[in-house]
Formats: sequence, structure tokens, C-alpha cells
Amino acid sequence: MLILMSMLVFSACGGGGGGSDDPDKPDKPGDNPGDDPKDPGDDPKDPIATLEINGDTYTYTLPGGTEFNLMLTPVVAVTNTFPTGTDNSGSANVPSRFIMGETEVTYQLWKEVYDWATDAARGTEKYTFANAGRQGGNWVDSNPVGTNQHPVTTVNWRDTIVWCNALTEYYNANNDDSETDLVCVYTYNGSIIRDSSDANATACDGAVQSTTAKGFRLPGSMEWEYAARYRGTETTNAVAGSDGSYYTKGNSASGATADYTNASATSAVALYDVSSTAVVKSKDESGANALGLYDMSGNVWEWCYDISGGSYRVIRGGAFINDADGMQVGGVFYVDPYYEDGSIGFRFCRSR
Repeated sequence: MLILMSMLVFSACGGGGGGSDDPDKPDKPGDNPGDDPKDPGDDPKDPIATLEINGDTYTYTLPGGTEFNLMLTPVVAVTNTFPTGTDNSGSANVPSRFIMGETEVTYQLWKEVYDWATDAARGTEKYTFANAGRQGGNWVDSNPVGTNQHPVTTVNWRDTIVWCNALTEYYNANNDDSETDLVCVYTYNGSIIRDSSDANATACDGAVQSTTAKGFRLPGSMEWEYAARYRGTETTNAVAGSDGSYYTKGNSASGATADYTNASATSAVALYDVSSTAVVKSKDESGANALGLYDMSGNVWEWCYDISGGSYRVIRGGAFINDADGMQVGGVFYVDPYYEDGSIGFRFCRSR
């Protein structure tokens, strides 16, 4: 398996930068670069960001026209447990209901938020990123790959938590006040983190993740595994949780009908062992798992919030460059928070 073996560690077991914000009451001045900071209500939020909820699907549309879906996890009591690890020998409590990104973050979505966040007109609330992100990825060069519907790559863990804060503030600045503003999740010393550069590493690596904020954030490792494995009443290639719900076996790709050694079952749901990324949803509707999530195995590795092995951060799901064994939903890998390459992207979520 060609993935970063000198960088990745595998386990099969189950800023400051940013002013004096009160994270529970985000400031409005300067949220919209067209506003006069001395008169934050001078300009209307036009065009606007919108949210439409249809059943378990939350559809957001941003001012630049980028649309993305988040999927609500099912009603399962948090006192119940689900199996974890590649051999299903571990267990974890079912997480509180949350809303998980339908796909990995596309370059289109990354770039719209990035451009807004880094605009000099934001003044002291302008965002700074260690990496500008890349359209898709491969291991040949650093050029853009495919279309803007490929996942963003070449972003490190610090970039992703800062970008999640930026998406939260971008949504707040443009929701025309018909929606309740979301609270940024990641702070340091009480301030929203808006800088992922190496100079702000202490703030990023010491980020406090709010347990009550409803802003956009990275999933926890167990949230990620739960969303990747959940099958509901479907018993094919599954093991039962404590409440009788079924979960994809840990040695299989997300939603696969057989374990990773079965090439037909694995390739039906996961992009792997190829030379570059593909557009998200490249497997079409048949590639979605029971929660309607795509590419939980393959295409690009996905950052999770968790710290592991000291200062490392967790990545999960495998990537296009990996062999089939990298697609196992029970596998956990971790790398440095400043590490980035063309096989690593991310997916975000929100607390309900």
C-alpha cells in the first residue's frame, strides 16, 4: 500500500489570531466586506445564504451559488453501543444526533469560503491559511485535477478547523437574519481561531472545541465511524449493535456488501488503487451508504478532530492511492496536524 507509510500510523483498535470575539455572541461588524464596520447594518446581505430542510437532508446554498447537503443521523439512544475496529471487537456509545456532510468538501465549496474569508476587506477579522488548497489530487504533480467537483486536497488539520469557522461566519454574514446565527466551534483563549499558519500553531493545536456550539466542525473519530458503518435494518455484511441496529463490518468499505478482499463489492462503493481523485459521488447513487453518505471509503482521506498518539490527528477512510485494505471502515490512521498532501481532504458536520 503506497500511502505515506513513513508518515501514517495505523490502529485497528476499536490563535489566537482573531481579535477579541465572544464566541457565544459573534460580532457582526465586518462580517460582510461591503459593510462599514462603524455601521454594520448599512448594507443588506444580498445575495443570501439559505438552508432548506427536507426530512433528514439539510441543503445549504451559499451566496456564490455553491450548494451542499448534510444528512441527519438516525434516532438511536446514546446509551446504546455500536461495534468498532476492523475486527469488530471494540465498541463505542452511539453519538448524539448530528448532521454529516453528504460528500467530502469539494474544491468549489472550499474556494468560495476561502476567497470570502481571506478578503482584505475583512480587516482584523481576515482569515489566514497555511495552505490555499488544491483542486483534486494525484501523486504526479501539484497541478489542479479534474473539475471543481473533485475534493479539495493539500489541506492540513489546522486549515480544516479554521475553514470550518470561516464557513460558519460566512453563513452568518449572509443568512439575511432569517436563520439563527451559528456559533463558531473552535476558539483559543476565548477568541475565534482565524489563522492556520505555522505562526499560529499553538492556538490551532490548543483549540477548544465547544460542546454546545452549532457551527460547522470536523467529525469526531467515533462519529465518523458510526456514520460510515450504520446500516439500520440491513443485515448484509453487518454486525449488530446493542439495540439491534446493524453496522457494516469493520473490515469492509462503507456500505459494501462484502469485505475488502471482494473487489466487486469494494469497488462498487469506494474509489481506490487509481492514479488520482474523482468527482465526489463518482459511484452515483449506488455508492451511497445507508445514511446517504458518499466516499466514506476512498477518494481522499478525511480529517477527524481527535488527537491520537500524542500530538497526531486522526484521518480515516482511505484514498484513491491506497489498496483495498485501506478502505476498511474500522481502520484508524493518524498524522501530524501540519501534514498535507494530494490524498488528504475532509468532510465536515454540525451538531444538531
